[in-house]
Amino acid sequence: MVTPMLSCSRRTWLAGSAAIGLAACQQLAVAHDRAADRTDLEIANETLVNNFCRDWSTLDVNAITPYLADDLTYQISPGQPLITSLEQFKKQIGPFMAKLESIRWEILRSYVIGPMVLNERIDHFNAAADSKTPSMRFQVAGEFLVEGNKIKVWKDWLIPGTKQFIGKL
Repeated sequence: MVTPMLSCSRRTWLAGSAAIGLAACQQLAVAHDRAADRTDLEIANETLVNNFCRDWSTLDVNAITPYLADDLTYQISPGQPLITSLEQFKKQIGPFMAKLESIRWEILRSYVIGPMVLNERIDHFNAAADSKTPSMRFQVAGEFLVEGNKIKVWKDWLIPGTKQFIGKL
């Protein structure tokens, strides 16, 4: 069976390209308008979460706990046990952080609606070459509920179809 070739004139191709470009610009304008319409509280909530993500690079649990509420609820991923207090978080995460050579979280995109901040991230946990702890890389959607300038609820969701990594680099 022979598939007929589609043909179009240069004028048709240019008009189609212009239409696609215009649609893309309109989408960017809508996204820009939404960003411009954010409230001061939304900006503060997004800044809080972004700074929390950034400060994981300190490898110091005491550097990230000021961002968290005393009655924090945290779940590393669906099906994992809940951490239900700041003290429980420190006891679990502190020793984990101490085993790593570096931590870096890349925020790919972020959305904020009132007290909710959602971000797509790639979290890099790098172990020393001689460590028994493996290096890890996860692409996640983070869900943060901010109350009283503290993260009260935090859940991460692995993004289906993305490559997760656990092992030696």
